[in-house]
Amino acid sequence: MKKTFSIFLSLLLAISCLSVGSINAFANTKKTAQEIYLNSSAAVWGDLGNKAYVEFTPSYTGSFEFYCFNQSYGGNVMASIEDFSGETYNTVLNDNNPNLICAATLEAGKTYYYVLESASVSFSNVVSVRNHNHDFSLYNSYPAHYDQYDSAQNYDGYVESICTYCPEYIKTASFPAVSSVKAKTKSFTYNKKKKTTSVKVYDRMGNVVSPSNYTVSYKNNTKPGYLTLTVKFKGNYSGTAIIKLTIKPKKETLSSLKSTKKKKMTVKWKKDKTVTGYQIQYSTSKKYAKKSTKTVTISKKSTTSKTISKLKSKKKYYVRIRAYKKSAGKKIYGAWSKTKTVKVK
Repeated sequence: MKKTFSIFLSLLLAISCLSVGSINAFANTKKTAQEIYLNSSAAVWGDLGNKAYVEFTPSYTGSFEFYCFNQSYGGNVMASIEDFSGETYNTVLNDNNPNLICAATLEAGKTYYYVLESASVSFSNVVSVRNHNHDFSLYNSYPAHYDQYDSAQNYDGYVESICTYCPEYIKTASFPAVSSVKAKTKSFTYNKKKKTTSVKVYDRMGNVVSPSNYTVSYKNNTKPGYLTLTVKFKGNYSGTAIIKLTIKPKKETLSSLKSTKKKKMTVKWKKDKTVTGYQIQYSTSKKYAKKSTKTVTISKKSTTSKTISKLKSKKKYYVRIRAYKKSAGKKIYGAWSKTKTVKVK
């Protein structure tokens, strides 16, 4: 009975070999691997934990692909291309590649091995090798990066198309690094409205970067002080740019200017809740010449009048006022008011 079964199994394997035009391979080492040729095939199988090797030596340098058909397995099987030293040129799994198509660029006259392996199931396949035509249907995108504080960290971006079955790739698009971010308006005057401005971004080639690649947001853009404009890159670019703009206090108005006492005058104005304080300038010069002009600073925004003494009697004085806002340790000044004049008693 055993002899009859052995004869039957030998006949079955022989028929299998003839049906695919090559030899059956159940090789657990590279030394015992069965050789196949371009456009030929071999039947291979393996038990749980074993490897099956098929040997191929191309006659010319080019891209070749190994693939399986009539596959039979109930779990994950891994296929790879490697040389005798064990260097791997490509690896695939059957979970997203049912035919285990595995391709690579191979050198003429060098021997390579198509290796099938499973840690969970036994398998049987028919393996063939043919010329490989790249299928660049996968891609990776690498955005250009911008660092406004360290230009050495700025670099170009690109998109590469990757072959579905081999490691080959080509660059299909490039994005030069950002070189500058500019706001159209750098200074505003307070008027109770939110302040915004247009932004232009330029790459290192001098081209304008499309606004679809960034978003613009604002912080503290209503009251006097420093406005923070943030450009956050997206899409083909990454990184962040921060621009500090100013909102100046509104132009103040002198409500009263009188001299009721000798060598004195009293300046009055309306309280401005949005500022930190005020500056008053007075001069005997209509053009506020430096040598004849003095400045008084009022540090409380609640103050609405100031009496100035030690003036010259019978002299005409020119007076103006402006507000300031203290922000980030600096004073941001508004425009000077219209000048009023008074003759000091």
